[in-house]
Amino acid sequence: METSRRPYAFGDTAAASQRLGVLATVFAPTSRALLDVVGNRPARLVLDLGCGPGHTSAMLAGAFPSALVVGIDNSPAFVAEATGSALRRCRFTVGDVTRTPLPCAPADVVYGRFLLVHLPDPRATVAAWAGELSPGGVVVVEEPERIDTDDLDFRRYLELAGAVVADRGGDLYVGHGLVDLAAPPGTSIIVQQDAPLEVSSGAAASIFSLNLGIWGDDPVLAGVASAGEVDALLQRLRRRCSDVTTGVIRWHMRQVVLERRAVMARPG
Repeated sequence: METSRRPYAFGDTAAASQRLGVLATVFAPTSRALLDVVGNRPARLVLDLGCGPGHTSAMLAGAFPSALVVGIDNSPAFVAEATGSALRRCRFTVGDVTRTPLPCAPADVVYGRFLLVHLPDPRATVAAWAGELSPGGVVVVEEPERIDTDDLDFRRYLELAGAVVADRGGDLYVGHGLVDLAAPPGTSIIVQQDAPLEVSSGAAASIFSLNLGIWGDDPVLAGVASAGEVDALLQRLRRRCSDVTTGVIRWHMRQVVLERRAVMARPG
């Protein structure tokens, strides 16, 4: 499988790395709960797709204590950062996760979070990843299905983010399209669920302001917002980063786990 797309909007700068650190902390509860469900299986090799600076790789190493975790990212800067702080059982390599075969495959676990949102054909991508599994292995994906909020700043940010992601062929709420995902031949869907997560206003503002600081001057926004509006929104979000208020914004993460059927032994 090969795809081509415009450069990743969220970048691999120091601000982008900081944003992924916040993201890792905020979404750890739902991710770890999912991994607790699928982690009680022997795993020798785990592939962390779109690993960034390695936060998810460390989480996966904890969930699969006997496995080698190989993080794959198309950013040399992120791979270098991840390698510099890697746990003993984590390795990292530069690669394109939209191209198969994946490095080191077949794997016992193929994991991706907030990754399909940036890819143009998520269903075909998941099917391709399923083909990279060892018998009994699993593909685990977590993607936003919807984000509920009545906050005007957050809603406006999400409108702008949706425009930037869509301009690159992605879908900010790609999880919605995975609800009725059909299992590729030779696999079964063993988890298909909505995982809601209440996020504090400050955590949301931190993620959003870091993102907006990275792609706030993207040309696609010229058609939907003025430069003055974008800058004013960025400043308002930055002022809210320490707000501990809850009940303002909630993510709904679509969690899907596909399992490749184990090869049945032939009767003797």
